[in-house]
Amino acid sequence: MKNGILAGAALVLLACSAALLAQQGKSASSTAGTAGRDTKFDARDLNGSWIGTQKFFGDDNKVPEPPLTAWAREHLLMESISHTGLNLTAKGESSTTSSKSGIRDANGVPANIPEGHYPGERCEPLGVPVQFNGTHYYPFQFIILPDRIYQMFEKQMERRVIWLNRDHNKDAFPSYFGDSIGKWDGNTLVVDTTGFNGRLWISENVGHYMSDAFHLVERYRLTDATHMELEMTYYDPKAWGDKAWTGWTKSFRLDSKGDSLEENICDPAHWQDYDNVILNPITGKK
Repeated sequence: MKNGILAGAALVLLACSAALLAQQGKSASSTAGTAGRDTKFDARDLNGSWIGTQKFFGDDNKVPEPPLTAWAREHLLMESISHTGLNLTAKGESSTTSSKSGIRDANGVPANIPEGHYPGERCEPLGVPVQFNGTHYYPFQFIILPDRIYQMFEKQMERRVIWLNRDHNKDAFPSYFGDSIGKWDGNTLVVDTTGFNGRLWISENVGHYMSDAFHLVERYRLTDATHMELEMTYYDPKAWGDKAWTGWTKSFRLDSKGDSLEENICDPAHWQDYDNVILNPITGKK
């Protein structure tokens, strides 16, 4: 009797195990291709700190810049830039890695030279879009409220307000971050910014400033609960006429659902000490 009970129990156990294995196999096949993805998330919940997935400072836009207007060539060009210019691949140069000195960007500005200039060189404001040049190293944070969105940047501790449910303020005083308004297009946050003061860089890799007519359109979209894509389009009638500069993209991963930003104050006195002790001896400046 005892042996019969044991044998029956063994048969039941085997049957249950076979059913369990079959169910596991079914589950594995039904979730194939979704490993590591959370298919249940709030597509409009951008709250938290985000860090870029790129591995370099600057941009890598394969779309050529629209031709500069005569006014832009006279008023917006820089003397030089310390990073490699965009769109140099046609000349055999990379736009994402170190290149030899003596090259010029698409507008003829000397690029990738030790004495070249760069955003925030003397702790000047960065603003957008140039803040996104370094978000692989310096994260930024979204704080979403019913009537506005705060965008907090770790680099130089800058902040931005994106207003919801209103139009542009026609009386807004020109500023570094401009007047930003946001709206939802499905699950994509569209941010439209005008009212810049024309004193900012566009990118570490572009050898001219924006004008005060610069117009930025951003589109933020979650691809899953921990990954976000950003597409940007640049307009500047004074620089490019009626042409838009497209192709600007960034990818981010969630660094913290809360706040992971650290204090990052830019102190001009410390920058000067660095120049005197390290940079100037290297470049031969006095």
